[in-house]
Amino acid sequence: MPPEIVHEIVTTIADRNGVQPDQLEPPLAAVVDPDALTTVLRDTSGYVTFEYNGYIVTVGDDGTVTVE
Repeated sequence: MPPEIVHEIVTTIADRNGVQPDQLEPPLAAVVDPDALTTVLRDTSGYVTFEYNGYIVTVGDDGTVTVE
């Protein structure tokens, strides 16, 4: 996963939880493999959805990120 997408996910969730990004547990990489996600989004069209820290995160093949 490109670093800017990782940054967007982590900072959005940290802001919503009122903590610093490095205080999120577990780390994002423990929940989803960033390299695998990059490969999936590069080789197919659509999006990937996963749960992280109590939020549903959707990453589109165009780089859009939604955190609900």
